[in-house]
Amino acid sequence: MPAKFLSKSIWTNIVIYVTFIVVILTFVFKFKYLFTGETLSGWDTPGHVVLAKEFAILFEKGLGIGWSDIWFGGFPVFYFYPPFYYFLVYIIHLIFSISIESAFGISIFFTICLLGFSIYTIGNHFFWKRFPLNIRLLLGISSILFYFNYAGEGLQGTSIVGIVEGTVISSFTHGLFLLGIVYLDQFRLKQKLNSLVLFIGTTSLVFYSHLLSSIFYSFVLFTYFIIYRKFWLKHIKELFLSFVFVLIFISPVLFHFFKYAEYASSVFYGYSYPPILSILSRDVYDQALKASQFGENITVAFLIELLRSGRWIYLLIIILMTFHMRSLLNFVRSRFLTTVFMVFFWLSLDYSFGYIIPNIKIHNYRAFDCFFIVFSILMPLVIVHSVRTQKKFLPLLPILISIVFIQFYLFIHFDPIKYQEYKSPIWKEARSDDELYLYDRLLSKLKELPKDTIIQPEIIKSKSLFGGPHFWIPLFYEAGIKNNLGLTVESSYYSTLVFNWESFGFSHTFRWGTEIDLRENLLSLKKENEVGYFLNFLTRSGVNYLMGFSPEFTDFIKQSRVRLEIVATEGPFKIVKILQKQNNNFIKPIGLIHAETLNQNKEFGYQHFLKTSNLMQMYLMNLGYQTKIIRISRNNLDQLDLILPSLSSLILITDQNGLGEISWLKNLDQKGIPTFMLGETSLTRSADTTEENLSVFLNQLPKFMKGEEFFQPSHTFFEQKRSTNGIVLLDDAAKEYWIPYSKDKQKEMTVTLPELSGKLYLGFMIASFLLFLLGLVLTKIEYFSFSKAKM
Repeated sequence: MPAKFLSKSIWTNIVIYVTFIVVILTFVFKFKYLFTGETLSGWDTPGHVVLAKEFAILFEKGLGIGWSDIWFGGFPVFYFYPPFYYFLVYIIHLIFSISIESAFGISIFFTICLLGFSIYTIGNHFFWKRFPLNIRLLLGISSILFYFNYAGEGLQGTSIVGIVEGTVISSFTHGLFLLGIVYLDQFRLKQKLNSLVLFIGTTSLVFYSHLLSSIFYSFVLFTYFIIYRKFWLKHIKELFLSFVFVLIFISPVLFHFFKYAEYASSVFYGYSYPPILSILSRDVYDQALKASQFGENITVAFLIELLRSGRWIYLLIIILMTFHMRSLLNFVRSRFLTTVFMVFFWLSLDYSFGYIIPNIKIHNYRAFDCFFIVFSILMPLVIVHSVRTQKKFLPLLPILISIVFIQFYLFIHFDPIKYQEYKSPIWKEARSDDELYLYDRLLSKLKELPKDTIIQPEIIKSKSLFGGPHFWIPLFYEAGIKNNLGLTVESSYYSTLVFNWESFGFSHTFRWGTEIDLRENLLSLKKENEVGYFLNFLTRSGVNYLMGFSPEFTDFIKQSRVRLEIVATEGPFKIVKILQKQNNNFIKPIGLIHAETLNQNKEFGYQHFLKTSNLMQMYLMNLGYQTKIIRISRNNLDQLDLILPSLSSLILITDQNGLGEISWLKNLDQKGIPTFMLGETSLTRSADTTEENLSVFLNQLPKFMKGEEFFQPSHTFFEQKRSTNGIVLLDDAAKEYWIPYSKDKQKEMTVTLPELSGKLYLGFMIASFLLFLLGLVLTKIEYFSFSKAKM
């Protein structure tokens, strides 16, 4: 009998260990394409590869943040989307002497492994370590596969689907912050210094990797300290010092984000895939929906497909979780993660924080991904609780093995790329020969355009050509052309203006949901052909060409044939040059100052100015004038005498008509500077009167037949940029307007971004990484020292 029992135990362990090895090998086989070095398919992936290349350029200059000429026609990069992940890509590129594309593919596989390891580590730390190794492996495998079989929010989520679509950096950061919690709790249990070192290093890297995920990490830490407050109140000194060090290490991230956040565009996605349907698999619902179109009952079809597909196990876990919620909250080991589970479930449904904290309005589906990671970690514990309540009828080991086999079956049949309907995860393999030829021809045509060309692409939410709307990014990058747009990450506020002006004749294009919406006000002032307004905006902002391929784009060209000249045609694609409007009255730039700048010493805010000036541009265009509107800020008041000769006039925005304002304007009139006082609310409430008054005022100003001298090279305005031989002002297109100290040195004027902040940023980021490595080394030294002493 003992021999038989021993034999059975050995065979059980063999099955478990072989299963573990097979699962690991399946991961390698399933994602082997990541090691091919080929360009990957994906929604946002092409843009991230370009950003990785831009970071490589900066890193080789010793910078962590800096300027990119290709991003939004020229924009600061990594101020609002930290670059640690791109740093890892560069390290892989450097160590293995491979291309950035190859390194990026390997980094994706590393992220999958890191996230799987983190899920296992935190589950083992809080729940599983008291079980034998074979049971721990089963619990860990089931937890990891449970998460990786989840379709997530498609291209928006951070599951396997999201990882291959381009949200890999979020998943990488999730892996880091799960480890950060483990290191922090290890200090609670053992009070070892190396655990705090690892926690400080890991927490710093979370902030250098992904800011939105770092906000979620902060929520998790807050919950952790509430749950374990008794211990940490006794160790408040260690806790305080840890956070002081964290704040020191991440100070460049926080400083640059909060100081310059107004220059980035906030984004809001109003639609996300229904969470429960996402958990139960989109495939199940999609199949049921198709069946309902042929007369079947959708509920019955859904239940049948749920049972047939094996996804019933997810529904079972949801039900069991509901029954065991109270015991999970009462159980000391699971109380913390169960509370986190509930917090993220709430955040995934409640949008409130998106309105309170700027730039995190995309938190809902990301919060749900965090919820599902914790759900996956708790899932094995729910199984164990359920088995123990019915231990006479439910043997633990066979049930765990069965669950692992079901999850493994689902994982083998789970195809993450099908949700975006790619033929292959490799970009070239997903393209037909005709498409590849067309791509090469487009590349050739773009290279023929003049140097420093800025081109506005037609972005439509379609996969009909080259697999997605972001194929423009690598195409323009390879051609050496400046892209007028980019990804939502590191999004310029200028893109918000583009989307608003696209309402005039270009509204078929895909517009991600920026929170600033002027369309209603702009459209209410429309008087002439819609197309002209958008084209005038583009020329003011330095855009030379448009490029598109849809039937709507062809119609757009026909509507504005006087303003657009086709310079190249290749397949459905057309490249058109934007021409200046004929018979336009060009005037020198108009200065715009707000009364609060004079009376209350308040700054005429960046976004406030752009809203006001773009509404004013509608009036100017309706009256047949073309010019730039320049902000006069509080810092420019001392330089006003140098600025005024470059302006045609100055307009004061106010709603008070105070004596001080009138006196200030009269003083300028005496100097020969035409001035005008305009009520801010009159721009939207008294359109006819405002237009009439502006017409009288503008008629007094000198006109020119051509305005090229007033439309300078296009550079995005950014407060940190400086010039030693001139003044840099903000115009109505969120671009720079240069005024040299000497008129004859206009062409010699240079505007640069100081490198010191970029060097400090890189230094602090590398220091955080080295601290993390030091913590790992200290942990290993302690482990081996302990093992040697024990022997």
